[in-house]
Amino acid sequence: MIVPRILVVDDEKEVRAQFSNFLAQRFICEIVERKDGKEALALLEAQEFHVILLDQRMPGIDGFTILEHVRRRTPQATVIMITGLGGAGVAHKVESLGGIYMAKPVSLKAIALTIRRELERRGGFDLQPAAR
Repeated sequence: MIVPRILVVDDEKEVRAQFSNFLAQRFICEIVERKDGKEALALLEAQEFHVILLDQRMPGIDGFTILEHVRRRTPQATVIMITGLGGAGVAHKVESLGGIYMAKPVSLKAIALTIRRELERRGGFDLQPAAR
């Protein structure tokens, strides 16, 4: 069984910590954080992740650019774009690039359930609850 590897990319430190801490309490996983698109792309060149949580609007390289890169390099990865930019246009673009759109403010439970559902669909992952 594979332990899921999750990358959290957001320019707000508090948001990254909130997502990471919540997910670490829900199931056993490896979580890596990056503060911007440039750092995320450099990491994605060297490592693969099963799940990537992305902010859409960040300084420099935006979430759409990262999503496009992930689709070319690791098309099986689950990419969840979590953004304050609403509207059908943004959601459509995320989905057309093979991502999952979630609008801020977002429920942490909804994020965890989406990750669990996607990993269960792919199979082979150890989704045991984290020890409390």
